Amino acid sequence: MKIARPVPRRRPEGTIALINVVFLLLIFFLIAGSLTPPLDGDVSMVETSQADASGPPDAVSARRDGQLYYRGEPVTAAAFLETRSAESGGDGGAPDIKLVADKDLPARRLLEILEEFRSLGAGKVLVITRRAGA
Repeated sequence: MKIARPVPRRRPEGTIALINVVFLLLIFFLIAGSLTPPLDGDVSMVETSQADASGPPDAVSARRDGQLYYRGEPVTAAAFLETRSAESGGDGGAPDIKLVADKDLPARRLLEILEEFRSLGAGKVLVITRRAGA
């Protein structure tokens, strides 16, 4: 008499559960994390009471001494505009500028910076502030 051998059962796949967990963690960190570079740590932002809520921008910073910084490196207005044009693909349009000015930056120097960007052909120049109490 022949006895049939039992069919070996397949073990459940353990890697599928691991992949699911890793995927969920990836989604969580993408949502919870900030995808833009941090603002310049040496700049104390101006506070306003009626500011529009938006995420931190990839902006140029003007420190209290009037020096411009982009991603932690000193930069001139012309070099910053070239960088922004190259990052946007050089579509020919005037790039919009987001400027984070230190609250101790003299207003005269801020106006000089804004005029310099306008004279170099920048589009809109937006001064980024922090909502009071935030």
